[in-house]
Amino acid sequence: MLKQHKETFKTEKPIIGCLHMMALPGTPYYDSSISIEDHILRLKKDAKILMDLGYDAAVFANEGDRPYLGTVGPEIIAMYVRIATEVSKELTIPYGCGVLIDPIATLAVAKAIGAKFVRTYVSNSFVGTFGPQSFSPAEIFRYQAKIHALDIKVYTYFEAHAGTCLDSRPVETQIDSGIASLPIAGMLVGGPRAGLPPELSAFVKIKERFPEVPLILGSGANVDNIKSLLDYADGVIVGTTIKRDGYLYNEIDYERAKSFIKAAKGN
Repeated sequence: MLKQHKETFKTEKPIIGCLHMMALPGTPYYDSSISIEDHILRLKKDAKILMDLGYDAAVFANEGDRPYLGTVGPEIIAMYVRIATEVSKELTIPYGCGVLIDPIATLAVAKAIGAKFVRTYVSNSFVGTFGPQSFSPAEIFRYQAKIHALDIKVYTYFEAHAGTCLDSRPVETQIDSGIASLPIAGMLVGGPRAGLPPELSAFVKIKERFPEVPLILGSGANVDNIKSLLDYADGVIVGTTIKRDGYLYNEIDYERAKSFIKAAKGN
């Protein structure tokens, strides 16, 4: 799995910058005065910063569409694909996507935009800020096969995002079971919500238990902790800390993004 991980990202420990879209149509924070061209232009500027500074990959994301739906509407998919298609034309680094928190839409969008990987949920049941969520891996991976998207690498979370997992087994047991039965490319571990890191001891424990399985830090990386976390992580997805004022829903700030990549790579 680590070999495939390296082939996907062209490096062993990719630093993956988030390309966060502004809130899309039909969601509470959507601003109808912002044109689709403005959406595209803002994300192109973010993408250029990532490429100019030497980030290894990018991932499209729609965190602005809070509170999240388990099944998004066609208006989200259509807008998402339009924006990502225009921006991806200028990307020279590998890119992926995630349509929070809808794995079917995520795979459909990934197929449409030519993404190399996705970050999503594929199993388990959760309850929390965004209501009850239940994922059927059998249906999700059959859908991936149905649309001929088996080349898209699936990185998945096993723990809840802003909620509680209804599976009472230790997360290590869940991961062990998932690796044995799910065609995933790796796992994602994050904090209790976007911008917050996982507890380091728990993160280290997972990596030591599964040394051959790619482990990507899904949230909470910053200039102060990234070096220590990369001792155990096989990559990191970074968003909040590289945004203007450190606010998730703002555009990427060049100097903050520069400071982070320098801390991560020591350049």
